[in-house]
Amino acid sequence: MIDDEAVDRGRAVVLDQFRWIDGAADTWTMLGSGAGLAAIVGALAASAGAASPDVVVGIESRGFVLAPAVALALGVGFAPVRKDGAVFPGLLVARRTEVDYRGNRRTLSARRDLFAPGQRVVLVDDWIETGSQASAVARLVEECGAEVVLVVVVVDETDPATRAGLPPITSLVRAAEL
Repeated sequence: MIDDEAVDRGRAVVLDQFRWIDGAADTWTMLGSGAGLAAIVGALAASAGAASPDVVVGIESRGFVLAPAVALALGVGFAPVRKDGAVFPGLLVARRTEVDYRGNRRTLSARRDLFAPGQRVVLVDDWIETGSQASAVARLVEECGAEVVLVVVVVDETDPATRAGLPPITSLVRAAEL
C-alpha cells in the first residue's frame, strides 16, 4: 500500500523547488535541503515499497544519490549501474542503450553477483524520457534471473508508446507539470 501523504509531500517539494537553468532541468536544487531530500526520498520509497522489492537499482549519476537512500528507507539492498566502462570490479553484465534524449547511446553495466534469480528489482532515477536506460537495465537485470518490477522516478516525460515497452512507471510529477 502506498503512503499517499508521503507521496504528496515529495510531489509538493518537486513542484515548489524544481527549476529550469539555461534550458536544462535542475533536479539537484530540490535535494539541497534536508527537508526537501527527506520528502523526495520518502515519496520515492513509498511508491517503490508497494512493489515489495528485494533490491533497488540506480543508474549513475543521479540514481546513485536517490536509489541508495530509497533502499535504506525500505530496508533492502542497493545495486549500482555504471555507465560507459567505469571501473567496476567483478563479473559484469552489460547492455547498450538505444538513443537517449541527448542523441547518445551508452553502455550500462552492473555486477552480476548483486542480483539473484527471482529477485524483485525496482529502478529509481530522477527523470525518464526515452526509456532507453530503463529498458537496458531491465534487460541486464533479466539476464541475471531477476526482474525489474517497477520504475520509480521524480519526473516522468515518457509518451504512451515508450511506456508500453517498459516495466510499470510511477512518478512524483509528469514533466508537463513543471
